[in-house]
Amino acid sequence: MGNSTLSILVIDEDVRSGAYFGALLAKKTYAVQTVASGRDGYITALRDRPDVIILDPDLTDMPAVELIKKLRGDKRTASTFCIALAAPTSKILADDMIFAGCNEFFSKTHESVEKLFELLATPFQESAGDLQKKRSTGGILGVFLSAKGGAGTSSLCVNIARNSAMTNAEMDVAVMDLVLPIGSLASIVGYQGDFDLVTAASHTLADLNSEYLRRMLGLLENWRFRLLAGSPSPESADALDGTRIPRLIQALRQAFDLTFIDMGRSLSPINLSVIQDADVVVIVTGPDLSTITLTQKIWQYLQNQGVDPKRVYLLLNRSVGLEGFSKSDAERMIGMDIKATIPYMGGTLSLANNQHLPILIKMPNDTAAMMIDQISREILETARRNRA
Repeated sequence: MGNSTLSILVIDEDVRSGAYFGALLAKKTYAVQTVASGRDGYITALRDRPDVIILDPDLTDMPAVELIKKLRGDKRTASTFCIALAAPTSKILADDMIFAGCNEFFSKTHESVEKLFELLATPFQESAGDLQKKRSTGGILGVFLSAKGGAGTSSLCVNIARNSAMTNAEMDVAVMDLVLPIGSLASIVGYQGDFDLVTAASHTLADLNSEYLRRMLGLLENWRFRLLAGSPSPESADALDGTRIPRLIQALRQAFDLTFIDMGRSLSPINLSVIQDADVVVIVTGPDLSTITLTQKIWQYLQNQGVDPKRVYLLLNRSVGLEGFSKSDAERMIGMDIKATIPYMGGTLSLANNQHLPILIKMPNDTAAMMIDQISREILETARRNRA
């Protein structure tokens, strides 16, 4: 798409600043409109549906994060490419804007403005499929968590991701290990690279473009997905800047059609914000009293934080044996329906993990393995339904 057909809406309360920047864009033959308030920007965006919205987030009539969320919540502007261009003294946080759905965040410096012009010139020359992905809020996001360790969450996450990739060959699938202080997925899938969560989080959002992420996160042959491995050590985890996690997840969603995140049993404020934004939340529980009791507490907490039950897929994994509560008893205690139950696999799953193999390759005729395949389809369908 050429510059002459690219429409841009500039939202800036500083009329002189908006006019100046609008003039710069017009010189590059973009079709430009400028407005001086968040409310006028919202109305104009819904009415005229510009290709790009560039806004100074220091708005007095409407919080910029709220404006972005409103734009993302309306089907007319849900896929509009949004760029925040803030004054260097702005107190608006880039992470808050990115997590709300803003595609990029720049400061009003000469170097940043040049980068912005480069960005405008690049994505609109790509294929229609890539363009739509960059202009949307991103690919499907699913998170896996449990209330207690030992529930098999990490093993289920990678096996469900693998099955999702196998049954949806058109999808580019990524898995992110957010288990701290030491990641668990690399040892399951046999990944031995040195690009991990800590390394990726040290990059700026501008560096984490789709091409770079696809290059660094190579496709795992047996697993058919790309892995962003977790922290390799507690020392590395100590160096992790947690405020960068939301923008890293946003970058993954822009790069890949489906992203699964293994959170283990961590419910930090950062993780909670990711859970609230996910298309599907897979909660893995076990049949024992301790795990069920903790799961009930976790679910009550998530409800209080506004997590929609329709986005939750509660999965009962009989990972420790045949004993324990029944499905109906567990549902009654937790307070929600269990979507599926995985029968006891003995040492089968551990054996597959030790050999870095998906369960469906190691034991293709195992009942539990076939159940995992069916569950992966249901989880993806739940995510798609919630996205729609």
